[in-house]
Amino acid sequence: MQQNSIIKITFEDLAVIKVGNKTRLPLAELDASSHIHGALLINIGNRFVPYMGYWGANDVCFSQWIGELERIRHEFKGSAQARYCFDEGEQGQPAFLFEREGEMMYLSIIDSAISDGEGDDDWQKVGFSYREFISEYEAFYKRFSAELQRLAPTAASEWVGKFLRRVG
Repeated sequence: MQQNSIIKITFEDLAVIKVGNKTRLPLAELDASSHIHGALLINIGNRFVPYMGYWGANDVCFSQWIGELERIRHEFKGSAQARYCFDEGEQGQPAFLFEREGEMMYLSIIDSAISDGEGDDDWQKVGFSYREFISEYEAFYKRFSAELQRLAPTAASEWVGKFLRRVG
């Protein structure tokens, strides 16, 4: 188990992916049926969380991962002890286990129960502050939404309403 580390959540290299097409397009091409992929950078204790993108670090599906982070925020709110596992199993990815123990959160990258994705011994119970996670996630969500509004003003609100529903 590792001690409390600083957590930072940022993004870069955002691109629109149209359904049925893997070509990366600029955010100005966003519409309500598009996907946004890019690098979702979660840094804990000066280490970036690996295995997040399908075909590399800049291929994270933002609607999916923001949805998972939103569910973690919701599930952990008001609970001193909680667990949340994101096990998609796509492309042989491992599962991501988030745990809350009081004011601490922990991330473990574990074997997937639905694919051949293997855990990572270097990413077991990596600790960070629950309050810091919530603060970082909220700031990240606002920056991401603002970036969409700036680069795709006509489609941003509809896309956010469709894909980034706030939970509780």
